[in-house]
Amino acid sequence: FDSFCAQSAGYSNAWTSMDRTVYHFMLAHNQLYGALDKFSGFFTSPLFTEDLTERELNAVDSENNKNLQEDARREYQLWRSTAKKGHSVQRFGTGNKQTLWDTPIANGTNTRKHLMDFYNGCYSANIMKVAVLGREDLDTLEKWVRELFSDVPNHDISPLQGVSPTDNAFDYGWKQLYRIVPVKERRKLVLYFPTASTYPSYRMKPTRFISHCMGHEGPGSILSLLKKLGWATDLGAGTSSQSTYFALFEISIKLTEEGLSHYMEVIDVVFSYIRNCLRASSDEARQAIRSECEMIEELNFRFRSKQREDAYTEQLAVNLSRYPREEVLCGAELFYDPLDMRLVDKMLDEDFTPANLRIDLVAPLAELAAQVPGDAVWEAEEWYGTKYHRTALSAAIQTRWTSLPPHADLMLPKLNQYTPEKNDLKGPQEAAPLEPVKVIDTAKVQAYHVMDCSFGVPKAACHLQLTNFAVERSPRTAVCLRMVLELVQEVTNEEAYDAEEAGLIFDITNSSQSSPCCGLRLSFKGYDHKMAFMVKNIVKCIAEFDIAEHLSTFELLKEKTIVDYRNRKFQQSYVHAITANNAVQEKPFWSNEERLTELETLTADEVQRFLTDFLSQLLIEGMMVGNMTAEEAVVLVNSALEHLSHDELAPGNVPALKTTKVPDGVTVLHEELNPDPDAVDSSISVYVQVGERSVVQDVTLELLCQIMDKDMYSVLRTQEQLGYVVAGVASNKWQVGGVRFLIQGVMDPEYLEGRLENFLHLFQDKLATMAPEDFSEHVQSLITKKSEKDRNCDRHCDRLMQELCSHTYLWNRKDLEVKALAEITQPELVEFFVKYLSVTSQTRRRIACHVVGRAALDVLKGAGVEPSVTDASKGKLLVFAPGAVPFPLPP
Repeated sequence: FDSFCAQSAGYSNAWTSMDRTVYHFMLAHNQLYGALDKFSGFFTSPLFTEDLTERELNAVDSENNKNLQEDARREYQLWRSTAKKGHSVQRFGTGNKQTLWDTPIANGTNTRKHLMDFYNGCYSANIMKVAVLGREDLDTLEKWVRELFSDVPNHDISPLQGVSPTDNAFDYGWKQLYRIVPVKERRKLVLYFPTASTYPSYRMKPTRFISHCMGHEGPGSILSLLKKLGWATDLGAGTSSQSTYFALFEISIKLTEEGLSHYMEVIDVVFSYIRNCLRASSDEARQAIRSECEMIEELNFRFRSKQREDAYTEQLAVNLSRYPREEVLCGAELFYDPLDMRLVDKMLDEDFTPANLRIDLVAPLAELAAQVPGDAVWEAEEWYGTKYHRTALSAAIQTRWTSLPPHADLMLPKLNQYTPEKNDLKGPQEAAPLEPVKVIDTAKVQAYHVMDCSFGVPKAACHLQLTNFAVERSPRTAVCLRMVLELVQEVTNEEAYDAEEAGLIFDITNSSQSSPCCGLRLSFKGYDHKMAFMVKNIVKCIAEFDIAEHLSTFELLKEKTIVDYRNRKFQQSYVHAITANNAVQEKPFWSNEERLTELETLTADEVQRFLTDFLSQLLIEGMMVGNMTAEEAVVLVNSALEHLSHDELAPGNVPALKTTKVPDGVTVLHEELNPDPDAVDSSISVYVQVGERSVVQDVTLELLCQIMDKDMYSVLRTQEQLGYVVAGVASNKWQVGGVRFLIQGVMDPEYLEGRLENFLHLFQDKLATMAPEDFSEHVQSLITKKSEKDRNCDRHCDRLMQELCSHTYLWNRKDLEVKALAEITQPELVEFFVKYLSVTSQTRRRIACHVVGRAALDVLKGAGVEPSVTDASKGKLLVFAPGAVPFPLPP
């Protein structure tokens, strides 16, 4: 079925949440009936064969190994594992080989029997929902569903068997203070308030109102005050986990080092806000906020941008079990009934209290240990080994949080200045022009515009890139730019938050995966009415930024960024392999370690001097797409840039990004230990370099990777069980194309690479002997993907911005790619593979990066073999000349 979907421009997948599983697929419209026919068979006559059951549980175990060092997983499982003993919530959330294979065997049963029992006991037509989206009329779609799904067994069962709505998972033992030791360097305070499920109250959505107020980031908010005190950098509030019978309202606060030592006062601020702002404010003031939220939600629903078909139908299928049929399309979003503030007050009085509170305090062990007695007992969570200590919340502490005085700096959110007041379309709702029009053309500014009202929404997108190669002179200038980015984000956060709440989103970055970015890229998307106003405010902030006015903010952000660079050693193994690959490929390249070293001694004065230097010479490139006239686009750019007084780029500041050219036939090998010594997995990233980018080469690489994809999954992941991460993707880096192969698992990297080589060796014959009709289906599948229209003006703008910043200017690239695909023949693809990727090719050019994890080292040590890869291996390259065979094929 996966292969069928892939050959039909689609894919399939599934996911499980607290109390439901969702299976889904997406593919070309003309294949819908055939896909539904196959898909429905999964639920009428599943096989659960013994061999595939064992293979799949190995995949689950591989995924679990991959996630063992992920703090989010560890903390999620901890609050589950510490729930009421015997309650369903307490179960292991994902499973591993021990729970799915070893334990059943030890108990005299097997996994397949458990699967069949679970399927027969929990899969029944009366508790299943299906959502289908297609181009056919509704009568046809209904006929297909009735025909194909009528054989799904109906056992007339109740959902959530064995779970009682009155059985509270969160007892006294759960509602305590948990000090939790993370893998990464993190300082976080999480307050959990269990509530009833929010689904029954969907018409009024009281918790949406509470989360809007508590999670607000503007003046008077909890976060605004905590930032002024230097105690926190981020805050999020809202329902985080939910099932049919309960919900968890979570307030998550990222603390600074100083904030950790004041965590009790941070909780004081939260309860002061709950008691003295949310609870004590007048109904009139609260209703004004609710009315604004209601207006914005209705506006967003009316002018919602087109979503991906899979995400939309997944949500519809879930909504069918949550809302009445007539409200399935909008039950999750709209406010139907006026909000009864007595209901809000009841929730605040009963649920948001110290007696109904669990606290998770996450920080390094040494900092937490200083808060408890030296002989304190630390526990370890069963499935992830997370170290934690729990303390009961005393009556005195609970009394303290119920009688806090008002704080002068805390207040309800003010009315939003960015709420759009106009929503008219400025042009006809017809197909947009293929090419953008250059509306500003100078040595310092290149700006393009496309009027696109085809989506029928009053929205636009605007990208501005400020380029100066001075940012890449050294790792020190690179971290100076990073600090500028962090400062701009922080200082504009309150304004940007209001804008985002009103449907206008701002983002700033100093990097891009799709096109070169040597400087800052500013992105704005959403309602066009107040976009120009926001663009002007952001550019003015950058142009007039005086770090001396924000020294305390600079120090907080510097601390935050240092922690970010330190924590990168805990990334997934395959990410380390890609980073090592990039270090060999890219010129210039500055490692995380180099950036961290420079950042630790960086001063605010240096960053100010850098910013002045950066802004003195700029090339500004802009792309504006959507409900905006050309005249408005010109005014937007000119008005925003009037705060800048820059010269054009000197030759030395024009970007000069380069990629290492690997000689024909050469393999470059880099090996290193996983920077996280506790990480189980090893990985390989093998980059095969092809050559300078062209339309024909691009689509040839994409077609080849599409054909290889399911075969790699089937052979290397499913059959050979190499690991959870197995991929081969086309790569275009700075106008040089190639293929990157990734594998992550517990095996030694040399073994992984040997199996990859064997796969490529066998795949060559499969490609050559592929049935012509299968080849044509793959070509047509990729053509279908390329022919897909942009879903919204954001995507349209992104696509054109890639061409602008890459200086390729192929505005009609999709049409050219479709034409090139239609002309590719199977013999040409085989010839391409033989020349560039075949293991027998004399011209194949490769950069292989190996990261060795703990499991592979343990195997070597157990066999008494000294590992060849050590700490000293990092940064050293082994070069294998043409004709050398570093990873021989098996006999």
